[in-house]
Amino acid sequence: MVLSRYICLFFTYSLMGWIYETLFCTIKSGKWENRGFLYGPACPIYGTGAVAISTIMKAAGGYGITLSPWQIFLIAVIGSAGLEYITSWGLEKLFHAAWWDYSGLPLNLHGRISLFTSLGFGLAGLLVVYAIAPFTENAVGHIVPIAIELLSFCFVFVFAVDLTLTVTALYHFDKMVIHMENSFNQSMESIVDSTVERSTRVRDSIVEKGRFVNDQVNNMNGLMKSTIRRINIFRDRDEHRKTVKNGYLTRLRNLAINRKKSGESEG
Repeated sequence: MVLSRYICLFFTYSLMGWIYETLFCTIKSGKWENRGFLYGPACPIYGTGAVAISTIMKAAGGYGITLSPWQIFLIAVIGSAGLEYITSWGLEKLFHAAWWDYSGLPLNLHGRISLFTSLGFGLAGLLVVYAIAPFTENAVGHIVPIAIELLSFCFVFVFAVDLTLTVTALYHFDKMVIHMENSFNQSMESIVDSTVERSTRVRDSIVEKGRFVNDQVNNMNGLMKSTIRRINIFRDRDEHRKTVKNGYLTRLRNLAINRKKSGESEG
């Protein structure tokens, strides 16, 4: 029962985080932005942070310790920075991709965290402790135990399916890029072997590869396109592969923009 309750709280906070991220980025960019690592309306990093700081508050209260607002703020700043950095590092190691990048902000660390965003999460921590958590936990507490069990089971099931689809899409995308890289290398080897018609063949090869990339982008299924479009930037160790991946990302975004403009012109 206790575990099921925490699962429900985790997904509730994750939904709230997704709503905030999506609204903020949609207003900022002027177009719809489905934020987060997963397809569904959930940002697990927000759920983890909110549950963590609520648990810390309860643990401190159990020992008779009352944390002041500045202490809660400091815990939220340090905790969010650590959580963001570890999550970003882990996703990069697994998928060579970054879903957020703070490189353009001052006082950032490897683009994974920045002072200003961490301070913002510090304020969010105060909001969670004094406003969001009491209301959310009270609402969840009024749900009957059997419903809590069913909800937690449904949340975990949907999360598992969503995670599987996301990882599968990224895996197939990586395989596609490796295939293209091998094809590109083979073409370049054949070009280098021949010097007589080199300039003509280089030009034709570049045109052919451009068409190949466009075909690959157009042939991506909807799930793969949605997954890749949510990535901010690729950070592959292989520079050529990183360039290819970011090229796909740029083409996908341009394709979405062109379709939007086409729809507006038709309207």
